[in-house]
Amino acid sequence: MAHNPRKARPSKVLIRLCDAFTRTDGNIICPLIKAEISIRVLYKLQEKVLYKAVQEAGTGIGLTDPTFLWKSAATGREMDGNLFVEYSNSQRFNDNLKQYRETLVRNLKEVLKVKSILIDKVEDTDEIIPQPIISETCFELHKLKLCSERLDPDDFDTGATRSVAYDTIKSHLDDLKGQYTKFAVLSQNGRGKSFILNLLMLLTADFEEEYGENNLNLKLPKDIDENVKLEEIEKYADLPDVVKDFLKTLSKEQTKECARTVIGPLCCELPKVKEVQHSNNSLSNVANYFSTNSRINIDPYILAQKATEKSYESTTKCIIHLRYGTVYQMSVNYFTEKDLQQQLFELVTLNDEDSSSLMGETNKKIRKRAQECLKARFEILTDYGSFTNSQEMKDKFQSPKDIVLSKEVQKLAGKTELYIGNGKEAHYDRLAMRRILRKLTTYDSNDEYSKKKIAAVKQIMIYLPSKILYGGKEILEMPGTDDSDPMAMYFIQTALNEADAVIVISEFAFNIAEKEVKHMLSSSDFAKYWKEKPYNYKLMLLAYPEKNQGWQYGKDDSEAITQLEGEERNKRTEELRLISDIFKMKDMMDSEKEELEENIITAFILPVLHTSILAQPTEQGEEYKVFQENEKFLKHTGISNLITEMDTFVSSRQKSTTEKIRNKFSHICQEMSDNSKGVREAARTVLCVLNNREIKDTLESTINSNHKKLLINFTRGIVELLKEIVNTKVDAALKETVKQAQTNWRRNENKIIHRGVFSPFFIGKNPVYKVLLYNIFFDGLEDKKTRIFTEIKTRIEALLQQYKGNILQQLTNDLNMVLGNNPPSFTLQFVQDAIGNELDDALSWYVGNKRRPFNVKTMRKCFEKSQNQCFKETILIPNFEKD
Repeated sequence: MAHNPRKARPSKVLIRLCDAFTRTDGNIICPLIKAEISIRVLYKLQEKVLYKAVQEAGTGIGLTDPTFLWKSAATGREMDGNLFVEYSNSQRFNDNLKQYRETLVRNLKEVLKVKSILIDKVEDTDEIIPQPIISETCFELHKLKLCSERLDPDDFDTGATRSVAYDTIKSHLDDLKGQYTKFAVLSQNGRGKSFILNLLMLLTADFEEEYGENNLNLKLPKDIDENVKLEEIEKYADLPDVVKDFLKTLSKEQTKECARTVIGPLCCELPKVKEVQHSNNSLSNVANYFSTNSRINIDPYILAQKATEKSYESTTKCIIHLRYGTVYQMSVNYFTEKDLQQQLFELVTLNDEDSSSLMGETNKKIRKRAQECLKARFEILTDYGSFTNSQEMKDKFQSPKDIVLSKEVQKLAGKTELYIGNGKEAHYDRLAMRRILRKLTTYDSNDEYSKKKIAAVKQIMIYLPSKILYGGKEILEMPGTDDSDPMAMYFIQTALNEADAVIVISEFAFNIAEKEVKHMLSSSDFAKYWKEKPYNYKLMLLAYPEKNQGWQYGKDDSEAITQLEGEERNKRTEELRLISDIFKMKDMMDSEKEELEENIITAFILPVLHTSILAQPTEQGEEYKVFQENEKFLKHTGISNLITEMDTFVSSRQKSTTEKIRNKFSHICQEMSDNSKGVREAARTVLCVLNNREIKDTLESTINSNHKKLLINFTRGIVELLKEIVNTKVDAALKETVKQAQTNWRRNENKIIHRGVFSPFFIGKNPVYKVLLYNIFFDGLEDKKTRIFTEIKTRIEALLQQYKGNILQQLTNDLNMVLGNNPPSFTLQFVQDAIGNELDDALSWYVGNKRRPFNVKTMRKCFEKSQNQCFKETILIPNFEKD
């Protein structure tokens, strides 16, 4: 009898699936990847989709029964780890993964953006290879976006109620995308702010193919339908960010105008560029710094890299805002004619004043610098030329209105310019934007018109495709603190007051940073807010010593660079001691000190070394080996830690919003899957009864009438509440402030003898003078405002809850009265279950979107806007412009 051979036992085949690194301009490895194109994120959030793809890919080469294995890396970050797929294989496997790779990439590309995948057959799961960092904010945003895409309001069987919830979620997501955490970069001139930011933008730039794909649906202003009104333009979701920002500034009346007629003239043509290859060659040279210890000279990536001493460059006072955008784009806002006249009249007031009488009341260095810069701006912005003496200027200009700007400047004044790339070729768009930005920030003696633009610029906002900015990060590049022109100092102080995090850059340590840096930081509102609520703010003290030869490391310096660990510990100890002195922390409780210290980052950063290492050549698909082979160096450059610290901080600030959206998703899903039988029956009964038109009309009329009464009472309650607080708390606070202002005035009156103190541009904070009118008039008001606004918010929220309860009870009564004995008696719980959450959504939407975000910060901004306007019109302008 023949022997039946036993079937061969299937063998196992193990395949590792990883996110591949990509290379940016200059062939530099990008250390970040967006969540939406990551295979790790796909596994975490859409495992079934990935399973189907790997199953089909395996079947094509005889691999069956795929099982996922996740091996975490010991970093503490959720997405750090490698994904493995274990297959069964009943036939001999020849290790040829070409067909498998092609099939898997094709399957994923058809439904998702995932395509940069590193696929290897391995023997075990022991080796965890490096992969690009996935931002926490990017991961969370992608997760919420996926959930929202699965909620189609047309599928909701209960119609309007869940549609309201869907709209609320969409509104929250839009709010989240519009929330920016501001990182202000503070230092003296010549410390490398622009250079460091250029390297960070280069390191994390979207690669060329990614840039084109992200902008496939880009809607440029010229593509807008000819007759579309501005109010209808919201349907274009793929408009450039600068256009969306501009639309937010328009009044309701302006939105009735034709979109192309309004936006078209603002859009400026991008210059043609030819230096693409030169720029790429320049960026590629950075690789030699690490491999051959060569000096490097690379072109600026996007920001102009200014010299330390240039007389006119010091008059470039604007803050440059950097945000993420899929396409290179920039908006430029110019000062109004009135602003420029007031600024230039400052020169008249300074020249009019006896320098000897100013010695005690002014900052001598600032005053001298102000005169130099204002004189330069006066000659550029007007056609008067130079004046022989101050008396001649005084005789000619009695008030700001007497100053006539040149015709070119008059055309620029109050204008907004929009520059937008075509979204097809990243190299050309970036270089065109770089050229424009340079003309707006860097003095060119051969370009007179460029000088006028530089002198008139108020603010520059740049959106660029660099992943370090993705997820709501905004970096503010500020003038150097040693540029003591008062306008620059005022802009720096304003930016610090609005910042959520401050990055202080010094050469070696904060301890030996310039006194102007320490003073600007310690006297800012940021310092005050950080001390009050440390976890809402972050102070980052970064030393950039890389310009010094002793801090330049090459491939043979692996042992020398490890000494930085001890240096960083010593640096942190000394800097915490200094911060304690500057911010008067000695009298604080230990727990308070610990909270503050936990929100101070101290580090050395070596961005050139980091960039140079990531510029090292490899075979395609082996970029991860650069991280493996140079792990010791990359650990000590401080750049990876800086990126993750920034991201973690932003994620923590967005936590309340993301949790709110997650809770809303959970509620909707629970409703859709677990609607109790009793509620469904009761709802069905209501719908059946309402098929009777007469009953339906009666019920709607009754509900509308009763709700109108409740709304009137609710509105009256808010008005009465606000009247009460205004007539008591606000009135008392303002009277106390006036009394204190009178005392302050008497104490300082003899020092306030110069018109420049009243300059409206500085709103009573002109840094030329030691006495600041703002502090005299509003001493102690800030704390009073915070207490009052907190009380308003608390009491209005209580009224909202009362209003909600009244609505629910009234609806319960209306249902029972109109429907009579047809259904069983409706309870308050039924009405609560049916519309309670939707009512919360409606109230939240009304208070948040209709009436602006309802919080203390918004109330403070509204109050201060009115306060400053009143201060200007009643005190500053009359005294500044008087003859």
